[in-house]
Amino acid sequence: KKYGQQIVKNAKALAKALSKNGIKLVGDGTENHLLIADLTPITSTSGGAFGHIALEVTQIYANKNTIPNEQGSPFYPSGIRLGTPAITTRGMREKDMVTVANLISRVFKELKPYRLPDDKNARVQFLKNFNEEIVDNKKLLEIRAEVQKLCKRFPVPGIK
Repeated sequence: KKYGQQIVKNAKALAKALSKNGIKLVGDGTENHLLIADLTPITSTSGGAFGHIALEVTQIYANKNTIPNEQGSPFYPSGIRLGTPAITTRGMREKDMVTVANLISRVFKELKPYRLPDDKNARVQFLKNFNEEIVDNKKLLEIRAEVQKLCKRFPVPGIK
């Protein structure tokens, strides 16, 4: 029961910290273990299609997700779904959510130059170029090193 309560506390703390960093959240927060970031203010539509890949470069894992009144395609949604069970299992608490939110916010800010083309034929090449380019993004690689350092402080239970 305490673990479940901590997951929700962490999610609320993460939501609050992301909002302070200017990240728009669906529902302005959360009441459970999940939250959805609306990336349309940063990337227009389809930010989730970029966001989950950019986060993966930094070794933060999340899912692309549609948002209410989605203007993009379900294949190229505008949101990112984040959850706190895994980081709670690692022992992170509310104060650590500020660090996590800062890392995530910095990743999202790297997406500002990217806009999915309206032309469906141009999208394939655009995404191919994005995937090749984003893995070498210096700021994302710096964030990745910070994520790895944070994770060393909070190892996965049972894995040495």
